[in-house]
Amino acid sequence: MGLDGGTIISRNDVLRGQCWDLNTADTSRSSRGGAVRGTHKRRKLDQRTCKVTRWSTCALSGQPLAAPVVACFLGRLYNKAAVLEWLLARAGRFSEESDAHRYINQLREAGSDFDHITSMKDVFALQYEPSNGDAPAVATTANGAADPVLDAPFCCPITQLRCDHYPFVALRTCGHVLAERALKEAGADGTCPICGAPFSAADDDAVPLVPSEEQLERLVGLLPTRRRQGGKRKKGKRQQQGASAAAEAGDEAQAHAQQQQQQQQQQQPDQVGRSENGAAAAAAAAAAGKSRMQESAPQC
Repeated sequence: MGLDGGTIISRNDVLRGQCWDLNTADTSRSSRGGAVRGTHKRRKLDQRTCKVTRWSTCALSGQPLAAPVVACFLGRLYNKAAVLEWLLARAGRFSEESDAHRYINQLREAGSDFDHITSMKDVFALQYEPSNGDAPAVATTANGAADPVLDAPFCCPITQLRCDHYPFVALRTCGHVLAERALKEAGADGTCPICGAPFSAADDDAVPLVPSEEQLERLVGLLPTRRRQGGKRKKGKRQQQGASAAAEAGDEAQAHAQQQQQQQQQQQPDQVGRSENGAAAAAAAAAAGKSRMQESAPQC
């Protein structure tokens, strides 16, 4: 296997044959043998392509986003089915052997990026507004290679801004996705500009989607606070439910007492009428008995 019939294949020959990028990066003048010269750099996608990809694919499975879509408090987008499979895999429940291999690959590639998702309470549902067909497409290139034309996955329903050009946020209370500019202009009163649902700026209910590195660091720091706030909300909700249940029980008792009082008031005239009728019947019976006695008495 060689040019003169006596050479042996080397590792460099294998690399040249298996990797086209490494072969084209070789600057040596030798047709075979010898060390591979030159430096091979892995191609990287441009920032806009990466952003569009993060807006259109699930962060866990890498599959295209399809309803129902959820987001975590770090601004990543997921298919709800992928999150459920992830939670089942963390609990050691696999329906098929391929699920176990998929989970191992996710751990190997992502490491601890998804350790903050421990239950479905760590994500919230989203409501997307698909971009219209009139929005200009985005042409992206990587290292001079022409990539397919990418459309914006979503646009703001209020300002019609593209998600790949402007920062977007999602409201945790209602799940609507809109541009940050629209929220500042139309949501200054603390209500969603789309549905009117209230949200709290103090509790950071507006979660940045596909955040930058600076925003991601801030969101990671807010995770413990969000967990404590979730516990307080749960406790407050239980207290409200207990207070409402006590109020309903009090209302039912009051209504029952009023109903009994009305029944007693209705029964009193009936009892008076019955006693009067009984007295008249007794008087009539006494008169009849007296008349019978007079008739039966002997006449002198």
